Amino acid sequence: MELIGILTIIGYTLSALSIRYVLIDEEYSFYKKTSFDVIFFLSLLLFSIYAYSLINNVYQKFNFITSLEITFLIVNYLFFLFMFSKPIKHLGLVLLPLTAIVILISMIYHDSSNLGLIDPDLRIHIIVSITSYGFLGLGAIQAILLRYQEKKLKDVSGSLFITILPSIEKMEKVMFDLIIFGFILLTLSLLSGAPFVTMNKHPGLLEKILFSIIAWMTYSYLIYSRFSKGVRGKKATNLTLSGMSFLLIAYLGTKLFFELY
Repeated sequence: MELIGILTIIGYTLSALSIRYVLIDEEYSFYKKTSFDVIFFLSLLLFSIYAYSLINNVYQKFNFITSLEITFLIVNYLFFLFMFSKPIKHLGLVLLPLTAIVILISMIYHDSSNLGLIDPDLRIHIIVSITSYGFLGLGAIQAILLRYQEKKLKDVSGSLFITILPSIEKMEKVMFDLIIFGFILLTLSLLSGAPFVTMNKHPGLLEKILFSIIAWMTYSYLIYSRFSKGVRGKKATNLTLSGMSFLLIAYLGTKLFFELY
């Protein structure tokens, strides 16, 4: 397991380096893009094997570290699937190094204790929830890059990183596309979990529900403001990051303190 983890970290490190050159240099774009695609795909396979090796049953309850890792695995799969149809490869500049760090943390602090199995009736709810977190997580990374891009707008010549990013207009469009996908799934997640609220008495469940609803309201306001007032810029990125913060508290925060599922 440790060997697979090390190979995965190496793969993600190489992926992070190769995507940087893909975005910077267009002269040999086909060769470099193909190389990145292959390296990243192999790294993702290794990540999947490593994540699976940490659990005894895909339907078991996960502790904080394993939940964080599974979430990043889903985010990486979404990134891989959509990078061929959406201009989102630049998100790898942040996502890939973060993934390597998360894998390293899991290798250091992994707890193999079994917390029991997930209620079968909740499995669809959990799958939809994690997928929504994946889309919204990518949206949050986009918001971070967009904020940095706007901050450095007056000094483009002094930052090679800024010059490889898409235009601000395209960045904002991609961010909202990801948020809308995630918001739809988040809504389905809340609806699918509603019937089980009164049936479960887990510690921290009310806190999880509360922060999930606050996150949903934040994204609702953001999407409404986008289409009704054309909100953009700093306000849009602030709302995006606020919504993601509430989701992290709802999902990972409650796991850290209460170990829900």
